[in-house]
Amino acid sequence: MTRFLFIPLMCLLSTTHAWAQACLIVSTDQKVPIRMCQQNMTIPQHLFADNFCHPQIPDRSFEITMVDECPAEAYGICAGSHTDGVGYQQSIFYYSDPNDAPVLKAYCEKVSKGAWQSPAQNPE
Repeated sequence: MTRFLFIPLMCLLSTTHAWAQACLIVSTDQKVPIRMCQQNMTIPQHLFADNFCHPQIPDRSFEITMVDECPAEAYGICAGSHTDGVGYQQSIFYYSDPNDAPVLKAYCEKVSKGAWQSPAQNPE
């Protein structure tokens, strides 16, 4: 029985290519606005869409839109973010409040084991 579970598990673990799959998450309640996007890196597509793209924040509501990739205007990106206890990776793009960058950067690097990126803002 374990032999039959081992082969599919190894197939999942050996998947290292990125998929063109992301979810844009925008708060729809009257609380502090949240706008972020999660870009899939190594998460199986169905698991990403069904589980990773649904924030579990009490008393908050969100609109979730599946897109091919995250919009470019993020002030910060946590590239290669890991969820504790899970080997999958994603990049998280932040759009809401640039003043949150120091806290998000620290969380990205220390907790999520990701690499913080600050994209250059294009002057218009």
